[in-house]
Amino acid sequence: MIGNTSRMSAVKIFATGGLVGAVVISALLSSTADAQEAAEARPDTIVLDPLLVTARRRVENAQDAPVAVTVVPEEDVGLGQVDTLEDMAFRSPNTLYNDQGGPLSIRGVGSLGISAGVDRQPSVGVFLDDVFIARPFGYPTHLNDIQRIEVVRGSQATLYGKNTIGGAVNMTSRDPGDRFGVQLEGDIAGTRDLDSHTGRLTGAFDAPLSDGGRAKLGVRGYASWNRSPGYITNSDGDTVSDTDSLATRFAMKGEIGDATTIRISVDYSRDRDDGGLWYATVENAFKYKADHDYPATRDLDIAGISGRLDHDFGGVILTSITAFRGHSLETILDGDFTSDPGFPLVQAQTEEQRQFSQELRLSGGSGPVEARGGLFYMHEWFEGDQFYDMASLPRGQWSRTDFTQDTDTFSAFSEVSYAITPALKLIGGLRYTYEIKEATSETSSPSGTFFMGTPGRVSETDSFQNLSPELSIVYQIDDRNLTFAKVSRGFKSGGISPFIDVNNQPNRYDPEVTTSYEIGAKALWFGDRLRVSGSLFYTDWNDQQAVTYTSPSTRIISNAAEATSKGVELEASLQVTRGLSFNASYGYLDAKYDEFIDRVLGADHSGNPLPYAPKHSAGLGARLTMPIDDHITVRAGLDYSYRSSYSFTADNAYRQDPTHLVDARIGVGGAGWSATLWAKNLADEQYLRQYFDFGGVDMGVAAEGRTFGLTVAATW
Repeated sequence: MIGNTSRMSAVKIFATGGLVGAVVISALLSSTADAQEAAEARPDTIVLDPLLVTARRRVENAQDAPVAVTVVPEEDVGLGQVDTLEDMAFRSPNTLYNDQGGPLSIRGVGSLGISAGVDRQPSVGVFLDDVFIARPFGYPTHLNDIQRIEVVRGSQATLYGKNTIGGAVNMTSRDPGDRFGVQLEGDIAGTRDLDSHTGRLTGAFDAPLSDGGRAKLGVRGYASWNRSPGYITNSDGDTVSDTDSLATRFAMKGEIGDATTIRISVDYSRDRDDGGLWYATVENAFKYKADHDYPATRDLDIAGISGRLDHDFGGVILTSITAFRGHSLETILDGDFTSDPGFPLVQAQTEEQRQFSQELRLSGGSGPVEARGGLFYMHEWFEGDQFYDMASLPRGQWSRTDFTQDTDTFSAFSEVSYAITPALKLIGGLRYTYEIKEATSETSSPSGTFFMGTPGRVSETDSFQNLSPELSIVYQIDDRNLTFAKVSRGFKSGGISPFIDVNNQPNRYDPEVTTSYEIGAKALWFGDRLRVSGSLFYTDWNDQQAVTYTSPSTRIISNAAEATSKGVELEASLQVTRGLSFNASYGYLDAKYDEFIDRVLGADHSGNPLPYAPKHSAGLGARLTMPIDDHITVRAGLDYSYRSSYSFTADNAYRQDPTHLVDARIGVGGAGWSATLWAKNLADEQYLRQYFDFGGVDMGVAAEGRTFGLTVAATW
């Protein structure tokens, strides 16, 4: 492959610069130690609250974790703030969410999205209570009853049950409270013209069960209903892109004896809406207009149950996580995105997915040595169908592809850290993964139109294995400041695609791997009032899985691309007074294809920026808490996020303009009640949520514009 020499040079420069940078950072951090201690001695010191994370699969202060991670706390989660995974991505540098893409991309590393057909394999792992969610349609529509969200940037292999090549999103749901309580919340919102209204009702309860006055077991129940008529006007006059969702969760947590804790969680959600894929020409999309004549529907059901057991053997902790999850999907929409009666088309997709996973972890240590390791197993059963044909035909005659796949994943992972000195620690990790896939893909056309290609049926069984190492060195300058350097290998399994290759053969593709280099620093300055973290990274992405063509109209997945991603990330939080704080973030990303040539189409994407990889990302935020008297408190917040221009496809045919988003809120509250006015996208910024090239025409769906809302909550 081309570019190997330049990549090796870049690695040498990066490593040398990282070493020099670490020394300089260490000197700067250590120079503040005396000032920190003097500030701490004052009894009236104003400090930042610590951020707890589980990015390394144990609870620790974010400042002690040698990993790039952004934390979204519980108070920032909800309607009008961080309500979806897209909202979450705007809070993290070098992170982007797009339903039609990865859907998550971190540092430019994502996956194929809808271009891969029905079989979408994410490169950024999404975990709910440490349980991996295998497919994007299994992700939650809204972030309901979430206590904390962590966006972990960079490949994760040695501590996660399921390895991830680009990063991970960890969502932690709320535990049962230690007091009896009931929470009720009502939300109402309107669009920029106040002609469309959203409503949400939420209720929850906590019920601890006591034994001799000490809480041994607690339960929590939660339910939320959300409905909106939409914000796009179709040519028939209807308002579309609606939502109608219900989400529930029941959790139980308690102690069995003095050394064992158990937690059981059950969740179910359902969406009954039109799917939101109201594609129009980009010009009309930005006018919130569509011209469809086939009724769109989407039925999505998601459910899961998980059980966690933690037992302390006295210096060694055993963790067992057992989970079963699944989703069912059926969506139908217009296939030609016009109301032209001359050639009406329809398209549809169905999915049935079930997964079982079991993870065992052991952790402990003695003296300068700490060790963690585990075993992971997951079985996934998946069936997905895609349809495309004339709208006048009955559904049974639509052309289609049928894809079924069974996947078994086995892995063993470990990490050992050794304190060379009290300040210097060496961490090494290793992961072995073995994955076997059995798939069948069939293309058929009962109508005889062959809209999905030449009929055929293929089956294949294949296996993949990988050994991924990770090595870190951490220098703890003092209890507030550290620097680290890390090199790691990321692995994403190969597979068997829904497409049929030439000569009626299965379309098999190989794994892709990343090699990442990173240096970083974390610091608390000015009496723990200023928290700063930063990272420099370089990622070499080899054998990248990409869509290529075997003819102008038939596609496959192959390992056709090589890419490089490098950049910088900075995050900071400042506590000015007890009630006033600020936060800021910035990410610089240079992510490009080193080589990507589609010889059938005669397309050379080499040198193009990777899709969903804006060069600049930034965020600013402010929080104000101001007591009016002993009973009333005013709370206000302001958030700004920025993404520079980025492309949706490898050819960079269309680029999203730079995006500026502003969210604001102000409210009052007292003992057991609160009322908050809020606004999303206050500047009414226009940007595309989805895009694709439809026969040379740029088509898209615009994100919702300015929205205002009122949230009223009460607790007992």
